[in-house]
Amino acid sequence: MQVSVIIPTCNRNDTLPRAIYSALNQRVAKLEVIVVNDTDNSISDEILNIAITNPVTFTCNPGKHGAASARNYGVSLAKGKYITFLDDDDMYLPGRLNNMLNVTQQRKYIMVSSGRFYETGDFTTIQPAKKQCFGEIRQKDIQYQNDIDIGFMMERDIFLSFGGFDTSYKSLEDWDFILRVLEKGTCYKIKRMDYAVNLDPNRSRVSDSDSKSYLKMAEMYKDKYGNEWFTYMSAHGLSLAGKLRFSRVVRDCGIRSLICYLRQIKRSIFK
Repeated sequence: MQVSVIIPTCNRNDTLPRAIYSALNQRVAKLEVIVVNDTDNSISDEILNIAITNPVTFTCNPGKHGAASARNYGVSLAKGKYITFLDDDDMYLPGRLNNMLNVTQQRKYIMVSSGRFYETGDFTTIQPAKKQCFGEIRQKDIQYQNDIDIGFMMERDIFLSFGGFDTSYKSLEDWDFILRVLEKGTCYKIKRMDYAVNLDPNRSRVSDSDSKSYLKMAEMYKDKYGNEWFTYMSAHGLSLAGKLRFSRVVRDCGIRSLICYLRQIKRSIFK
C-alpha cells in the first residue's frame, strides 16, 4: 500500500460519501481509505456498501471520542507508507494526492501540503482562503496562524515518531502537531487550490471549540515563543469566547490584542 487517507466521521452521512469518493477518484496507485466512525451512531448501509467494490475500510474509534483520537487510530491501522487526512464534510479536487505524493517522495521536506478554498451549499458559493503561504514553510511562518490544512501528507513512520495528535485538544490539534513537526524539518506547500473546506453554517465543526484550544496552546508554548506571542494567543482565545475585556487590551498595550477585541465586538454584532 502506498497512500492511506484517514477520514474521521461524526454523524455526517450526508457528506461522507462525497469525501470518500473524492479520495478514491484521485487515481493514486495502491491507495486505501480508512473511515473512522467517531460516534456511537451507525454509518448507513448505503455508505458501508462502498467498501464492497472499493479499497475502503470502515472502523469505529475504540478510544476517547474526538478528531485527534480518531485520526490517530486511523493511522494505527494504515498500511500505506504515506498518510494524509480528510474531514468528512470536505473533499479533494482531482490531482491533489498525486501532486503531493510526487513532492513527498523526494524526501526533501518533512511534510507536504497544498492550497485550500471554502465552499458552501455543495459549491453554491466558493471563496478562496486569503493570504495563503506557498513554497517552503517553516515553524516561524505559522506561529501566529496555521496555514497548513489537515490534509497534509507525510511518511507514516515519521508521523508516529512524533506521537501523533495530542488527544487533550478539542480542536487545533493539527496546528499543535505541525508546530512540533516543523521543529525538525520544513513543509512544502504546493501552489494549487485543491482542498475544498465545507463551511455550511448549519453544521457544527470541531473548530467551534477553538477558544479553549487557543488558551491551551498559549500556556503550552509561552516559554518557547515569547511574551508577545503568548499575549496574542491568550487574547485571541478569550475573544473567541466573548470574554476579552477592554481593560486587558489597555494593559497589553498591543495592536494584536486590540484587533482581537474589535473582532469580538464585530462577532457579537452579527450574532
